[in-house]
Amino acid sequence: MPVVISFHAAAHFVVPFRSDWRCARRLALLALKTGTSVPRGRWPSMTDPELRAQSFDIAWKYLDRSGLLTGEHEDSARFILNRIDRLMLRGERRRLLLSNAAIDAYLLRPTLVPMAT
Repeated sequence: MPVVISFHAAAHFVVPFRSDWRCARRLALLALKTGTSVPRGRWPSMTDPELRAQSFDIAWKYLDRSGLLTGEHEDSARFILNRIDRLMLRGERRRLLLSNAAIDAYLLRPTLVPMAT
C-alpha cells in the first residue's frame, strides 16, 4: 500500500514503496526549505473512457468526411477502436496521436477485393 506524506508542499505526493518513505520525506522537507515544487505522479487530465471516445470521434469524423470509410461501418468502428485500445494499453495518452495512428492503420489495413468474373 502506498504511503502518503502529508506536508503542505507535498499534500498529494505518493510514495510507491514503504522503503522509499525516508527518501520521499527528505525530498518533501527539502522542497519546503528551498521553495521548489515537489514532483507529483502523472495524473491524466481525463479518464480512459473519455480519451478513448474522443480519439475515436476524431478518427471517425476524419474518415467519414473524407470519404475513406469503406465496407461495413461496424467492422470499421471495431477496427479503429481496437487500434486505439492497443495503443492505450501500451501507455499512450495523447489524443491526437491515438486518433492519427488509428487513421493510418485503417488506411493501411488489408482489404479484400472481389474478383471480377
